[in-house]
Amino acid sequence: MEEIQLAGIFGNKICRVKLVRTNVYRVTADNVLTGHIKRENGGWMLEDVSGELLTAENVQLIGEKMDRRHR
Repeated sequence: MEEIQLAGIFGNKICRVKLVRTNVYRVTADNVLTGHIKRENGGWMLEDVSGELLTAENVQLIGEKMDRRHR
């Protein structure tokens, strides 16, 4: 799957999300890994974190944008 760019998640940083395995997505900010998020039971959760940018609130924002994109 291609990398998807999402606006407004990390302020001025460019947020990109890419599927790495079933229901698990890699999240980067300005091409630096911030962590992985997982889609499970209709919701989104943190898989792992690499830094301070990826918060629970950001996971939900990313999840909402991904859900809207795939409708």
